Amino acid sequence: MSTGRRLVRVVAIGVLPAVLAFAAVYALRSGDGDGDGGSGSDRARPARTAATGGPPAPAGASGQPAGSTGPAGAVELAATLSGTAYSTELTFEVPEARARVSPPEWVRDCVRFAVWARDNGGVPVGPEPVHTLTLRARRSVDVQVAAVRAVPVAQVDRAGEQGPWVELACRDGVASPAASPPGRWRGGGMPHPLAAGQTLEVPVELDGLDESGGPVDPFPGGVSDYRLRVELEVDGVPQTYDLRDGDRDFRCCGRITYMGYQAARYEWTLAPARALRYCAELRYTGKPPPRTCGPRAPA
Repeated sequence: MSTGRRLVRVVAIGVLPAVLAFAAVYALRSGDGDGDGGSGSDRARPARTAATGGPPAPAGASGQPAGSTGPAGAVELAATLSGTAYSTELTFEVPEARARVSPPEWVRDCVRFAVWARDNGGVPVGPEPVHTLTLRARRSVDVQVAAVRAVPVAQVDRAGEQGPWVELACRDGVASPAASPPGRWRGGGMPHPLAAGQTLEVPVELDGLDESGGPVDPFPGGVSDYRLRVELEVDGVPQTYDLRDGDRDFRCCGRITYMGYQAARYEWTLAPARALRYCAELRYTGKPPPRTCGPRAPA
């Protein structure tokens, strides 16, 4: 064999494996793209940012953690207004003309009634609101509620709305538990172990202390819009959530009944048949007299 042929054979044997290896690596990297010329490393960058403690999205109705240093995404959290410290019944302060309007057909129980009333400007009556937290685990996790506080957003100017103001309530057509305050959390307790996909509902009162441990009144007077700041421990790691009432802020606290005066009251029964009952207002000195209530035709 000539010297030239031996040289070509040596070059082919030494170079060909390297060329084939390079082609295989290139093909694998091209197949990992997203179809528009981007590489797999570009697609993975957001995941790496989240895993290394990048800033999480602010919380809203979605219930994602805001300002959290914990394992983001382990728990979904939402909150609803479910009563006051004195009653599970939700009563609303509304103009009288609005109280006589029949709810739409989709309002078939008192839970939907409360949503409809708030959507139409009803202000929950009574101090010390109680909220129900709904926690849903995305994986197996231990969750503990550490604190729930109201964060005022704005005072509500209602001077332009027309009264007279009345109370608006709902009756399910069965015995009401309104006289029994709801079971609720007021701090402490053991962690709740949740399996993946499991949901837990926890009624909570607002924490009466600010972050420095001093007493605070989040609703000093009048009507206020507010959000809930919920502090959790998820697998022992602190997380903070800022929650709204669906796509709006929470609102508190209507008050139209005082010593010597009880506002007129409209009560809707939705099942088994829809009906409206009216209770006249009371003005008195000393012990309040019995109320006079009777059926009323809707507007």
